[in-house]
Amino acid sequence: MTSNSLVEEVVEERRRNLEDIVRHARWEAEMVKNQGMKWFETRDKWLIEAWEADREMWRDPKIRDALIKAILARDMLRGKEARVQGPLS
Repeated sequence: MTSNSLVEEVVEERRRNLEDIVRHARWEAEMVKNQGMKWFETRDKWLIEAWEADREMWRDPKIRDALIKAILARDMLRGKEARVQGPLS
C-alpha cells in the first residue's frame, strides 16, 4: 500500500465517521424531541446493560487477550496515520 493510498483511505474513513456522527446526532435529537426525559432513561438503561455485558465478557481470558490485541493494533495503525499526515494535520 502506498503512502498516497493510505492517506486517501484515512481521509475517506474520517469522512464516513463524520457522516455517521451527524446521522447519530440527528437521530438522538429526534428521540429526545419525541420522548423527552424518557429517552434519557431508556438510553442510560441500554448503556448500563451494555457495559455490564462487556464487563462479563472481559472475564474470559481469551476474549480479554483478543480485545487487548485489537486495541494495540488500532493504536499502532493510528500511530502510522499520524506519521503519514504529520504532527500538525
